[in-house]
Amino acid sequence: MESKATASGSFLENIIGKPVYVKLFSGILYQGKLESIDGFMNVTMSQVSEHYEAEENGTLHKYPSEVFLRGSQVLYISEK
Repeated sequence: MESKATASGSFLENIIGKPVYVKLFSGILYQGKLESIDGFMNVTMSQVSEHYEAEENGTLHKYPSEVFLRGSQVLYISEK
């Protein structure tokens, strides 16, 4: 039986390598380039800046290397 990609799966495949926002349940917002994502919503990003709630609140931290975010903590992922 052949499986078809879901709309969310297609969206996630199409944004790999693009700038995205990833918000965690804690309210922390990560902005950066999406490097990879798996079926558990585990996310790897590069060129990342960290904000609280919104980008307008200022940068909390910038990461010089890649960042891994655990999928169970991800509230949403959106294209920048």
